[in-house]
Amino acid sequence: MCPMDTPPFGPNAILISPTRTAHRPGCGHNDEPRIRSGEHSGWGWVPEATAEEWLRISANHPLRATEGDTSLLASKRCGDCPAR
Repeated sequence: MCPMDTPPFGPNAILISPTRTAHRPGCGHNDEPRIRSGEHSGWGWVPEATAEEWLRISANHPLRATEGDTSLLASKRCGDCPAR
């Protein structure tokens, strides 16, 4: 899917930054429209993730992006994001 065609992230999405940090939609540490448009390249995401996947993210259990930059692995969670 072309970045310009990326629909808004749903509430269960996990966004993965170039610093390997996982974020939830609505976090102030990312600009979702710019990520979706490709203007902020280098981000990956999992569009539908479970609460268990979010809680499990760690250096020992990284989460790989399934869309966007799929080479990214999140090894830590943003401390400001809700646990959903």
